Amino acid sequence: MKKTMLTIAALASCAVSAQVETNKSSTLPPVVVTASPITQEESVAPNGSETVLVSRKQLDALNAQDVQTALRQVPGVSVSRYAPIGSYGGGQGGSVYIRGLGTARPGGEVCMYTDGAPRESGVWGHPLMDSMPVDFADSVKVQKNPHPAEYGGNFGAVDVETKRRREQGHEAEADLVYGRHDTFLFAGSAGVKEGPVDAYGGMSYKYSDGIRDHNRAILKSAFARLGADLSEADHIGFVYQRTDSKVEDPGEKHKPTPKFSRFDLTTDLYTLRFDTERETLKGYSLVFFENGAINWHKDHLDDTKPQSPAGDSDTFWLNWGVRNRYDWNAVAGLWLTGGIDVMDEGGSTRNRRKADGVAVFRAHGRMTTTAPYVGARYDLGLGDDWTLTPSVGTRYQFHTVYDDEWAPHAALKLDWRETAELFVTGMRGVHYPGVYTRAMANDYAKSTLDAEIMDYVAAGTRLKFDESADIVACIYHTDVKDRIDKTAYGYINSGSLRATGIEMSAHYRPIDDVALFGGGTFASPETSHASRLPRWTFTLGGTWRVCKYLSWTLDGQYVGSMNAYSVRGDSDKINPSTGERDLRRIDGALVFNTRLAVPLASFTSLDGELFASVENLTGQRYEYYPGYPMGGAMWYVGCRLKF
Repeated sequence: MKKTMLTIAALASCAVSAQVETNKSSTLPPVVVTASPITQEESVAPNGSETVLVSRKQLDALNAQDVQTALRQVPGVSVSRYAPIGSYGGGQGGSVYIRGLGTARPGGEVCMYTDGAPRESGVWGHPLMDSMPVDFADSVKVQKNPHPAEYGGNFGAVDVETKRRREQGHEAEADLVYGRHDTFLFAGSAGVKEGPVDAYGGMSYKYSDGIRDHNRAILKSAFARLGADLSEADHIGFVYQRTDSKVEDPGEKHKPTPKFSRFDLTTDLYTLRFDTERETLKGYSLVFFENGAINWHKDHLDDTKPQSPAGDSDTFWLNWGVRNRYDWNAVAGLWLTGGIDVMDEGGSTRNRRKADGVAVFRAHGRMTTTAPYVGARYDLGLGDDWTLTPSVGTRYQFHTVYDDEWAPHAALKLDWRETAELFVTGMRGVHYPGVYTRAMANDYAKSTLDAEIMDYVAAGTRLKFDESADIVACIYHTDVKDRIDKTAYGYINSGSLRATGIEMSAHYRPIDDVALFGGGTFASPETSHASRLPRWTFTLGGTWRVCKYLSWTLDGQYVGSMNAYSVRGDSDKINPSTGERDLRRIDGALVFNTRLAVPLASFTSLDGELFASVENLTGQRYEYYPGYPMGGAMWYVGCRLKF
């Protein structure tokens, strides 16, 4: 209660300060076009890369506290979470899925990046959401399809671009938020650019008691950037990011509450990146280094696995690598692309029994992937209004443990006056199993385990109706072979996933003060064990600057019923007739969220806003994860100051 009163007092202080600093000028700032809700834009690159961009403005409007809340309403994306903040990393406690991918244990076929540096446990082989804070994000990009030219070694990607001051001068921002379940959020950052040198830094602290008993979470993160312009077209920058989190698992509802199940995670990421944007040469080179540690305290009240009893699982990893890619305009219309990715990952993990501290399971190892890429595209003008762009390319992945694999792609794109686009694309994605997967496979599987392969084809269009409206629609087909899954025989290449889907999204800005977004997906899986792939999903959102004193955002999403794997307790049982894990059903739900914001600049000399937001406005009963209900409406009140 004392913490709650102090937080409310701090929020009140922000409001009083804003009112005292009365703006003596009656002149309002220039009219700004209201930002689109949900996403900023959808695009298809000439090489067939289908991407969605969520900018800082959408993150603020969504009150996004993590990657899941930032992306949960993007068409084609689904998430799992069961608390206001924090992603219990042990067993899919928080995840992002793209068109049903990212669900097979361990789930690394959807990869996460920070400024292009891959983020995953070098042992478990999958991303951990709490290592990806959005507090310092300038934007979040979703790569919906596998594309060897952009991100090798996966079937889809999420890339968080951190803040960088690009103009001369300085800026700063501070957020202070209080919400239901004693949820307290603080984030602050500041940036400066003087001459060619730029710098940025920030920190955040988040705390919540959670929705249920034993659901507490504490998240801390820090960020620092130092960069310099080497010329008008060239920039080099060093980024450091640290995360430190402790998140409890409340357990499945109607089952015993865990006594000490908690996931402690720390990571340190170091990235050095060079970017160039010349007229005839564009691209980047980066070197990254990450070390991380997990201390997973486990009850495991509902299983009797001899290798995973009540106790502690300690994991340490160290990843490093190099990534680069450059586009060279060799002659008029012809672009040649080349690059190479090198990823070395690995570490160790062990399970210690709580009763006597004896280690009952150990795994360790390192793996290296070296993946050169070459590609080309040609912009062929067809008269004054039409441009036809064919592109081809391939990445070849050399692996130190598994068989080498090709990952080719091809695309054809037709543009008309930058107003209408038609595209067709085909490509292959390759994802290798990690250290833990190999360690948990039996002897037979170790000799046969290999990469997962995804073949993907899509066709679609993008129409732009002046600056006020645009529509993107596509139809796609995925075919995943040799999917790694957990069976009664260990981890083997036993799975498959074939699905056909249709996606559509639209932005509409009828006037400067109103922005609307709508999106929908239909997915038809051809395999019976598709997880996290709802048949129907619809999203609607709108932002309205009601007057100079008030902005209102309202969004809603319907997600149809779907199946989902759960890797906890008896929900991890094996179907004896198929040798596969059983799927659990998640019922469909319609959830609305809203946010009211009062711009401080409308009546003070300060920049920023006071706001109140509510997730699940109507208090619907729903869940993202089997056995973990979301617990009704979640409200927040807060203050954001900008300098």
